[in-house]
This record gives sequence, C-alpha cells and structure tokens, in this order.
Amino acid sequence: MPAIVEVIERERRRLVGVLAEVSQTQAAFVASPGQWSIRDVVEHVAASERGVVEVIARLAGIASPPAGPPAAGLPLTELREHLAGVRAQLLRLVGGLSGHADLDAKQEHLFFGPLNWKEWLAFQRVHDGDHIGQIEAIRSSPAYPSA
Repeated sequence: MPAIVEVIERERRRLVGVLAEVSQTQAAFVASPGQWSIRDVVEHVAASERGVVEVIARLAGIASPPAGPPAAGLPLTELREHLAGVRAQLLRLVGGLSGHADLDAKQEHLFFGPLNWKEWLAFQRVHDGDHIGQIEAIRSSPAYPSA
C-alpha cells in the first residue's frame, strides 16, 4: 500500500502548493454567480475526504475515527489546517489496515461504480487533481484579485 499512499500524497502536495499562493481575498473570489470560490473548493475536498474516511472504515469493518468540527465558514488558513487533519486521519486509518483486508466489500461511487477500500483511497488522487484544475481555472479568471 505504500505506493498508493505515495501517489495520493504527491497529488496532495500539488494541491497544498497551489493553495500556498492564495490569499484570503483570492480564496473568497467568485468568477461568476453560482460558481465556487477557491475556499468552497477546499471545503468540498476536505468534506469529501472525510466521507472517504467513513467509507473506508465501513468497508474495513472498523469504527470510523470521530470527525472534527465542521469546516464550513472557516478562513482559508484554518481550512488548510482542517484539510491536513482530515488527510492525517485517512493515513492513520489505512496505515492500520492490512494490505490483505477485505477487498470484496465495495461501496458504489457516483461515477466509477463499486469500489473497494483501496480503490476509494486511490480515488483521492483523481479527486485532488480535478479540484487543482478547478482552482487553476478560478485563478485564470481576468477578474481574479492580484492579492
């Protein structure tokens, strides 16, 4: 499993690197009504990953670690910390699972169909990558604040 962890961590480092360049003002910028801000994207990534922690625990037949306080409304600085905390929970959880834990147990993913716990873990790379692209698109808006 270290290979899967390295792949998802590489993509997370990319996300963290992109976010390091974003100010609070930039994080709140919305290119047009109905679109997400960078802060909204990060809140979604954190909430989704927390959901994956719960899915993996359920598929592995163990109790999910307790969720921390909700991330809704946090400023970007605290949201970055929250995101790091959820990732730490995920890594602790999968680090305690045997590489041979039940791979027959699956849960449906909206786009990818039934996934086992390792596939849910690997999916985090795809999810982070999709949202890095979304953040880059927000940052490329002509009205994006310079600071």
